[in-house]
Amino acid sequence: MDLMSILSSQMGSAFIGQIAGKYFGGNSKMAQMAISAALPMLIGALARNSSKQEGANQLASALDNDHDGGILDDLTGFLGGNHQNQRAANGAGILKHLLGDKRSNVENAISQNVGVDAASTGGLLETLAPIVLGQLGREKRQNNLDANGLAQLLNQNRQEIERKQPAKQRNFIMNLLDQDGDGKIDENIKRKGLGILGSLFRRR
Repeated sequence: MDLMSILSSQMGSAFIGQIAGKYFGGNSKMAQMAISAALPMLIGALARNSSKQEGANQLASALDNDHDGGILDDLTGFLGGNHQNQRAANGAGILKHLLGDKRSNVENAISQNVGVDAASTGGLLETLAPIVLGQLGREKRQNNLDANGLAQLLNQNRQEIERKQPAKQRNFIMNLLDQDGDGKIDENIKRKGLGILGSLFRRR
C-alpha cells in the first residue's frame, strides 16, 4: 500500500492552488515542491514513532478516536477552517506529538530545500498532518489493521521512500529526526539529503 501515491491522488490541482494561495504567494509549483518534501517527512516520523510498541498503540488509539478519514471528504472545507471535529483538524497538536522538539529540524529542512520561509513550511505541515492521519485512519478501518499492522504499513512505506533515494542519501529522514531539536541541521546530513526531497515525489 503506497501511502505517498494515495495521498497525492487526494491532492488535486484545486487543493494545490489553495495551498499555494494560503502559504506560498500563489506559486503552485512551489506549493507542490513543499508538499512533496513534507509528506515523506511526516510518514517517516510516523514510522519512527510507531516502531516501538507504545508508540504504535498510541497511534492506533488516536486513529480510532479522532481520525476516521472524514477530513478527506471535504478538503476545501478543511482548508477554509470548516471542520467539525477540531481534534482531527488540530495540526499543531498532531505535530507536537509526532515531532516534538524535532519540528524545527523538519521545517528548516523543507524550507531550505524549497526556498521558502519556515513560517510557510510550518503552516503547511499543520495542514498536511491531519490529512495524513485521516488517510491512515481510513486505511486502518478498511483493512482492519491493529497497532502492529499500522507499524508494519508505515515501516514498509518508509523503506520504499528510502529505496527511491540514491544509496548515499538513504536514511536522511531518520537521521534528521534523530538530530537534537535546535533546528540546526548537521552539514553532512544536509549535503546528502536535502536535494532529493522535492524531486522524489514531484508530479510529472
